[in-house]
Amino acid sequence: MSDPIVHIVGAGPASLIAAINLARARHEVIVHEQKSDVGLRFQGDFQGLENWSTEEDVLDFLHSIGVSSEFRCEPYSMGSFYGPKGNPVTIKSSRPLFYLVERGKSRWSIDQDLKRQALEAGVKIQWNDKLKRVPPGKVIVGTGPKAADGMAKGIVFQTSYHDACLGFLDDRIAPKGYAYLLVNRGKATFATCLFEDFKNGGIYFERALSTMRRVTNIVIERPKRFSGFGNFSLQQPVIKGGNILYVGENAGFQDALWGFGIRYAMLSGYLAAQSIMTGKSYDHLCHEKLRPMMETSLANRWLFAHLGDLGYEKILKRLSKVDDVIPALRKHYKSSWFKRTIFPLAKRSYHSRLIDEQCMSEHCDCVWCKHCLHELERTCLDAG
Repeated sequence: MSDPIVHIVGAGPASLIAAINLARARHEVIVHEQKSDVGLRFQGDFQGLENWSTEEDVLDFLHSIGVSSEFRCEPYSMGSFYGPKGNPVTIKSSRPLFYLVERGKSRWSIDQDLKRQALEAGVKIQWNDKLKRVPPGKVIVGTGPKAADGMAKGIVFQTSYHDACLGFLDDRIAPKGYAYLLVNRGKATFATCLFEDFKNGGIYFERALSTMRRVTNIVIERPKRFSGFGNFSLQQPVIKGGNILYVGENAGFQDALWGFGIRYAMLSGYLAAQSIMTGKSYDHLCHEKLRPMMETSLANRWLFAHLGDLGYEKILKRLSKVDDVIPALRKHYKSSWFKRTIFPLAKRSYHSRLIDEQCMSEHCDCVWCKHCLHELERTCLDAG
């Protein structure tokens, strides 16, 4: 007797990694995607797969969760960072600090490549399909963030500028956050990432853009604006009714400190597939593999939010004297008695901006709910 069909709602990275692993294990998998393709939320903007929080390199991590890296996945080992005083500090690392990836419709985006791998594995994707009722059997929900706990406003553009990674820490341009410039092969992304005061996001972006242009003299050609948001939560359920498994930011899986959450999302998709294939508790797997990292990242977020501009300058000065920043960052991301002491305080002071907690609840059988993803995107864009 064949295994029942596994239905997956949404075709983001977490969902597609779950689909790939299940299909390769001979499960019949149907992905229901309400849009006409993957990656349509994005404009070709660059993001990063962080490579400092674990001993395992990102490329080995991708292999361990069953996917290849034929998409654009460029290692960056050095970057220049600017504090509020505008002085550049070079950050050095013994291995890639992060791997640059592209989001969107491009052939080389991570979204399109995961779609290709899913289709080759035998996954059936139903486009323009907004599932109305919960089907029988196991269901994985990966419809993206349901809250805007962090927000990015930026541009993607063409440029003749050399490949680069630049970061900016300054509450005047990114309150409690940061701004960044990533350049690779003539394409670039510049954005400011905010963790508060979203309604003034446009003002902060213009200030950040002015600062970046002043220190780089970069030529910006054919710019396109974009906005994005991230959802971090320790309260959102990862499973309901015994058969509905939530993955990615739909379950609140995100790095609360910097928003480098793609690895969290991908790992959650893999764990959901493992739960279905082995019968192990998905909730237990998440608490073992993801919860400790998220708790530490929330403690880190609380600490960072209290640094202010003076604290940014001190941190950058300290990092400028380090030959390899990886051990310091890894230590910062590991659980410790200090982080465990800080965590309860950080948890009490943090409140996710969750829009709709009733989606897929036992009282609601609509898998999208009235605040579906495109509505949340519009809310985010209108906010600044």
